[in-house]
Amino acid sequence: MRFNHERQPLENRGRDRVHRRGLLLMQRLLWAGAVAVMASLAVSNSSAQTTALNRVMRQKLEQSQGMLAAVVMSNWADLERRSEALVRITNDPAWAVLNTPEYAKQSQAFLRAAQDLVDAAKRRDLDAAPAAYVSLTLSCVQCHRYVARARIAADHGRGTVATSAAAVR
Repeated sequence: MRFNHERQPLENRGRDRVHRRGLLLMQRLLWAGAVAVMASLAVSNSSAQTTALNRVMRQKLEQSQGMLAAVVMSNWADLERRSEALVRITNDPAWAVLNTPEYAKQSQAFLRAAQDLVDAAKRRDLDAAPAAYVSLTLSCVQCHRYVARARIAADHGRGTVATSAAAVR
């Protein structure tokens, strides 16, 4: 897309740049979101997945998808509301998929990213909000990858995975 900066008022040039960056970011976030959805589906097909965990993961996915629109549209109130909902989801006992140090680390990365989104929304920070959303999405993908590998290893008898309703907090 080409823009004729010579004919545009100076104040519009910055908006055009932000718009182009926003579109590129949205494209990248959509790809990251698609990866997260595929990872989520892979985990949800596991026989170890409980009904409560399915509910929590669906809530997380719904909030995350809505957050993408809120980030792209700079809808700060919706972004803050959805981010706070994600923080609350981590307090649900079903969130505790595994009782391992690595899962605790993954869960903390997610919680940090969700809290960063809350903070960015409160500050109306156009740079921090998309970065925090990407961080949140990557934390989901990395955790789902870890959980899937841990379950596969346990299923093949290479080790045991400590599952517990009492999460490592």
